[in-house]
Amino acid sequence: MTTDVPSFPPLKPRDPVEIGGYRTVGRLGAGGMGAVYAARSPAGELVAVKLVHGDLATDPEFRARFRREADLVGRVVGPCVPRFLAQDTAADQPWLATEYVSGPTLRQHVREHGPLTGASLHAFATGVAEALRAIHAAGIVHRDLKPGNVILAPDGPKVLDFGIARAIDETAITRTGGLFGTPGWVAPELLKGAPPSVAADVFAWGGLVAYAATGRSPFGTGSAETMAVRVLDGKPDLAGVPDSLMPLVRAATGQDPRQRPTVEQTLAELLGTDRATVVDPGSDATELVTRVLRQGWEAPPPPTVFTGDPVPRRRPRRRRPRLLSGAAVSALVLVASAAWVAGDRFSQEPVGTDVGADGGATEEVGDGAGDETGEQVAVEIASNGLFMVHSDPDGTLDLTPGFDGAGSALPEGVDRAEFVVASVDVNTVYADVQRQSGVKVIGELEYLADEGEFTLRAGDFVLLEVGDEWDPLPDDPTVDGRPAHTAPGDEVVATVSTDTPNAEFEVDFADAPQSGLLTYRPAANAVGGTAEVAGVYTCYMNWHPYPPVDMTDEEYVPCPTERPE
Repeated sequence: MTTDVPSFPPLKPRDPVEIGGYRTVGRLGAGGMGAVYAARSPAGELVAVKLVHGDLATDPEFRARFRREADLVGRVVGPCVPRFLAQDTAADQPWLATEYVSGPTLRQHVREHGPLTGASLHAFATGVAEALRAIHAAGIVHRDLKPGNVILAPDGPKVLDFGIARAIDETAITRTGGLFGTPGWVAPELLKGAPPSVAADVFAWGGLVAYAATGRSPFGTGSAETMAVRVLDGKPDLAGVPDSLMPLVRAATGQDPRQRPTVEQTLAELLGTDRATVVDPGSDATELVTRVLRQGWEAPPPPTVFTGDPVPRRRPRRRRPRLLSGAAVSALVLVASAAWVAGDRFSQEPVGTDVGADGGATEEVGDGAGDETGEQVAVEIASNGLFMVHSDPDGTLDLTPGFDGAGSALPEGVDRAEFVVASVDVNTVYADVQRQSGVKVIGELEYLADEGEFTLRAGDFVLLEVGDEWDPLPDDPTVDGRPAHTAPGDEVVATVSTDTPNAEFEVDFADAPQSGLLTYRPAANAVGGTAEVAGVYTCYMNWHPYPPVDMTDEEYVPCPTERPE
């Protein structure tokens, strides 16, 4: 029985104290589908339990999809995937439990400590190949292998997130068509319309090993379109991959899936054995992999806890210490229910407008020069449905209040750690699940500064309709006359501070359509005083089961007016 108690984000008042016999001890993550909890089994084992939101549990189609996910997770057995423990997809709120996996993701480790080298790199390549062998042996293709979906556990790499995995012998249950995966990690044949395959997972394995060895994505960074062009161009950046791995990595990232090595061939090469040894998951290969991990794997250091000295109210803020959560510590990665496309607003112009109750422009909010402090607040879309709020007390961001132009980053040269105040994790679900109507914006607010507080109001969010008569990616979506759906502007839905840094919130829009633009613009006094504010907008699509892209890679596409057939 485990006696140590790791630190987890604390449970919230509405969180369950027990799920299916597992006693919850902390939160690991949350999203549009539900929440993931750290919990103890009756025997004291630490586990991760994924619990579906109650409103989604009433949707038969969603239950079918969750039941399929639980079935997929339960099929996979191996030393480099989390161990499936239990599930109850017939419960009032369906849930599934897996082994709890601690450690940083590969992306976190590379960002904080640099690439893997030597025996650890070889063990990483071997462990991920073994995980794919177990996944494929269960009749599944992963479809989204990337640095954020591999945890570097004390005993070796663990491949996570079967949220968009697809059974090879069945048609995935989805609510819409389209390409699943993350730009830069999706194989070229998938971009051309081919179905998911084990060869596509091998392509992602090659890119993943290159990233682990060099600290760079083999196809760089940029918009989804840019990444797709680079993948189709077939020239990955592999400089820095060691000679011992280069032939395998180069072959795995090749354009022709028929010319790539199979997982079995890859694993045999890494283990220095023949292919016949690794075909059967129950063969001696598992023992060979375990030996490689035992001899070569070096347990990674825990993620860095960033600390900052307390600073005066009118100085740039520094990031406060925060607990590791979500995919970094969980054997389950929660996937949001809405798909997002985004624009955020910065420019050199000195004027701006506020969002009125009808979605149109109202009078100017602050002129900067006349404000006593010149404080500015800017919102950035950091990833899929995650807004980061930045506050600049001296007005040096030189932003336009309101909305202006499309982009997904702060102005060039801005040090995010100096200005970050809060994060707003947003998802959408039906406001009325039975009738499948209206929109409810739900989410979690976290305070990241060293002092002060941040206030979120219902009026900070406005849902705007889309259609052929309006620009699908407008510079300012609030001024072209499109219908707007609002909530009471002064209603405070959450306040966070250094003493109470976390809060949940929800805002109902009873008449809003199931697809549209969600604008988020904090009130001028959200951080105290009066500030000029630049907001963002995203596309929400309530019918979409999973985000089709990782918004970290910046995709901008039109928001559909209605659910695709």
